[in-house]
Amino acid sequence: MTYRYTLICLMVAMLTGCAGKPESAGNVVANDNTPASQAEPAKISAENKAPTAAEQLSAGQVTRITTSQGTLELEPTVVDMEPVADDTVTGDAEPAPVYYDPLEGWNRAVFSFNHVSYTYALIPLAKGYEAVVPAMVRDKVSNAFANIREPLNLLNNTLSGDFKEAGSNLGRFVINSTIGILGLFDPATAWFEIPEAKQSIADTLSHYQIGSGPYLVLPILGQSDLRGATSVVGEALIQPLNYVVDTPELYYLQGLNIINSFSGRAALYQTLYQQAEDPYLYFRNQHLQGLKRDEAYVKPK
Repeated sequence: MTYRYTLICLMVAMLTGCAGKPESAGNVVANDNTPASQAEPAKISAENKAPTAAEQLSAGQVTRITTSQGTLELEPTVVDMEPVADDTVTGDAEPAPVYYDPLEGWNRAVFSFNHVSYTYALIPLAKGYEAVVPAMVRDKVSNAFANIREPLNLLNNTLSGDFKEAGSNLGRFVINSTIGILGLFDPATAWFEIPEAKQSIADTLSHYQIGSGPYLVLPILGQSDLRGATSVVGEALIQPLNYVVDTPELYYLQGLNIINSFSGRAALYQTLYQQAEDPYLYFRNQHLQGLKRDEAYVKPK
């Protein structure tokens, strides 16, 4: 029986249970008004090899990455950063703006720690998890954890005044928790066409014009910012799973969630890290560009 097979695989998966460095050229990010000649070009090797994926993204080009999850097409969003002081201008050329990174010493140290942890712990675990657990089961596990956080989405959408989205959260949680067998399946989308409406504490803070604060790398969790870190801590404290599952089962489920979510990104992380000239700056700038893109996004009424 499919449901029994799914639940058995899920149980088996559970039971098998950066010191500071000066800014380099990679710290310069082109803005929308910067001429193409001033934007950082893709660096092609002396042997005229095609640019790597990281170099294509840094140059604002669409690239394709092949992972165990299939072929992904990535399209970067190049945005503006804080302006450079006037005394850095040389000649008549306008310099590309530079982001001020006050926590770079801490961030680089944690970034290095994370890379070692990913390389020797999480990535091998994720690959073993993918080898043992079928893609169909991994998909159901993702559905279940997405359903578990629907009450958080509901709370944050309500606090943001997005009552239509809050209604979607409530409907999805009720339908997927019952008909969808504790969220393993998603009939709310497939049958009732109720769209997802994810909203985090960080999104709610952003709604009230609270800035993201300085860039911050979190242990294991990776790149974030002060607002995002507040969201992570806050949601960890009020996560609904904390109130329905006792320890040590809670820790098993949390570990499963981390490995399951990381497994879909492990190969992409390895590819981009290996191809970036300065991985810290590359991942940092991609995060900051994502923030700018989100700030420019206007939610449809």
